[in-house]
Amino acid sequence: MIIGIGNDLVEIHRVRQALKRNPDAFLRKVLSDEELDIAAAIEEEARLAEFVAGRFAAKEAIAKATGLGLGKLRMSTVTVLVTDRGLVTSWSESSGLSDMLANADPNMETSLHVSITHAAGIAFAVAIFESI
Repeated sequence: MIIGIGNDLVEIHRVRQALKRNPDAFLRKVLSDEELDIAAAIEEEARLAEFVAGRFAAKEAIAKATGLGLGKLRMSTVTVLVTDRGLVTSWSESSGLSDMLANADPNMETSLHVSITHAAGIAFAVAIFESI
């Protein structure tokens, strides 16, 4: 059963501007430690902005799908990684997700699905939060 669906659209040029103004603070606000390691290896400015915009959109979509909003979900506590199985999402204990899931029905197993795409200067993400 689907519990929530969220999506978000980010203009990549706006992320690029934020990265020019205060790159370290912006990256630490949006990216987890694992994602920061990936970002550090990206040399091209445009590709870095695209990567960060995608993660920003994904985390905003997760915040919407779970009903937490960004007021309760800290972006840097959520990790979205590309693996052999596709995108995999994880989060730290300090994220709002951990508290929300701890208060959920103990008989309910949940799953979070995320997809990111980039095109024509935008990054778009969708998240589906479901009980299994």
